[in-house]
Amino acid sequence: MTKRLSVTAVVVLGVMLMVSPVVTGQASSLDSSEASAFMGTWVLTMETPRGANEQTVVIRDEAGEVAATLGGGRGGQIDISDIARDGESLVLAFERNFQGNAIDIVLTLRLDGEAINATQDIAGGQFSMTGSGKRQ
Repeated sequence: MTKRLSVTAVVVLGVMLMVSPVVTGQASSLDSSEASAFMGTWVLTMETPRGANEQTVVIRDEAGEVAATLGGGRGGQIDISDIARDGESLVLAFERNFQGNAIDIVLTLRLDGEAINATQDIAGGQFSMTGSGKRQ
């Protein structure tokens, strides 16, 4: 009986997650001065199983806090407000809708001289892409 109850609970939880609304991240509380080296428009080339994919990331100051916009790739342009520093990296977290399901994505950017290195972890790290880019 306990095993059957556990299976039922898992099924109910799965259905709830599938129909739950997409919750957006909180506004960035990262002060723009902490990300000044990242500010600007960056063109990233991400390596995917289907080949190279270009994305444009605009990192800007919005009322003293960091904000970003990601364009290109699948899903169209998206505004990102969940932004933090992790050591020398800038971490942008957001969600994309894929076939009716919200997928968590974390884009980590690290400066490398005049270039930027990028890692994009999808669905809690189930899939990962790497790439690099230059300031436009």
